[in-house]
Amino acid sequence: MALTKAELKDIARTLKITDTSDFREYLSLIYAEAKLRDPAYTYVRMSEHLGVGSTNAHTIISGKRPLTLKTAERIAEALGLTGISKKYFLNTVKKQRARTAGDRDEVFEEQLSLRQRELPTELDRHQLAFFEHWYHAAIMELLRLDHAESTTDWIGANIRPEIPHAKISESLSLLQSLGYLAFDAGRQRLYPTDATISTGNEVLSLALMSFHRQMLKLSLEALDNLPREERDISAITVTASTALFDQFKNEIVAMRKRFLQLSAEDQAATEVVQINFQLFPLVKRKG
Repeated sequence: MALTKAELKDIARTLKITDTSDFREYLSLIYAEAKLRDPAYTYVRMSEHLGVGSTNAHTIISGKRPLTLKTAERIAEALGLTGISKKYFLNTVKKQRARTAGDRDEVFEEQLSLRQRELPTELDRHQLAFFEHWYHAAIMELLRLDHAESTTDWIGANIRPEIPHAKISESLSLLQSLGYLAFDAGRQRLYPTDATISTGNEVLSLALMSFHRQMLKLSLEALDNLPREERDISAITVTASTALFDQFKNEIVAMRKRFLQLSAEDQAATEVVQINFQLFPLVKRKG
């Protein structure tokens, strides 16, 4: 029996939009599930169910056709999305249509807030909060230094860019609640534990996206504000085959592991530094 519009709504309810970061991914998952239930289901049929003409579902999902907010509202209604799910769906469309960095940041923060409200446990929310601000990781690493003090005054005097003391206090509380910091009797202060920093699948994608966005902003600030002897920022533009692109990725993984090993072996650390890696295509891929 052919899959009905009501059954498509049922699929939309079972697939959480907040588990995705993009409306195309969400619609693609819905189509894949519909295809499993009804092998004869087509994009044409999906287009009719969503009220977007006879062929637009495929062009929207493939990225060949931009999605307007008006059409997004129609799709949300067709899928029976309400409340946070509807807001999140429309937010991902706004993100696609944002034209300035400020607009994108604003939309992303709203998306992060909606995602946080949907997380099932307080631990999940705290894990997302850890990646929400760059300084949580920086403070934790700062407290590994032998001469460090776990007071807001000392941390505030040493971390940069500067952050308010109230934010430092909030960060210390969060890091303790996650088990990343604990009082060390020998040092008579807070010190990082051996706990592994991790996130569940429900948190991971947005959490890491938030963290990387912040670190990219910090690298821009470093380029403008730090003297050359305190930074090393370089870039190259090259041609590459798909195989070489994959090799570049593997080389970055190996380099990242090597840097972590060198840091772990360093017995005289006096600083906390950030090392970023980026690799991305500058032209459209073939095929």
